[in-house]
Amino acid sequence: MLGPLYWMLFTPDGQRRTDLALLSLLGRPAFDAALDAFNDRLTESTIRATFPALALQCAATRIPFGDRRCTAAIGSFNQYPARAVAFYFQGEGLRAVKVLYQPAYHAQVRAWMQQTPGRVGAGDTGPSPAAPAGVASRLVAAGTLVMKDGPLGRTDEAALLWISDPPPPARPAD
Repeated sequence: MLGPLYWMLFTPDGQRRTDLALLSLLGRPAFDAALDAFNDRLTESTIRATFPALALQCAATRIPFGDRRCTAAIGSFNQYPARAVAFYFQGEGLRAVKVLYQPAYHAQVRAWMQQTPGRVGAGDTGPSPAAPAGVASRLVAAGTLVMKDGPLGRTDEAALLWISDPPPPARPAD
């Protein structure tokens, strides 16, 4: 009896699984998503159809990520305890996704990002040349994953971002 209790309370894997079970019991849906496969052709209706358990709340906004934001409370992101997800759209296309996860799992989410398949020809798993110090980034199929590198500070947000590649420049009219 003490073995399972010890595992649940005092081992990182046991704590993570206990947190996931509690969040599920509280009705928080899982958001198990391959962010590395996201692209700007995804629409709000596609997101709603793919993740029907998310209670998306959408509103117009004016921020660099887009003109519409849809948010939902979640209980987990790819088997890590999480809080919320936000989808940012410009017109119909997805421009960014922000996942807020539990700060205690920052190192594990960082390791997940590092193990995510990178863009073909993107090189090693290190930061991209444009990433400032303290920022971890990973080029993926149609965008970039970005998060804080190293331990979170007291005021740092535990967040993982997927940001779409910029749209191609408009072609001049002939």
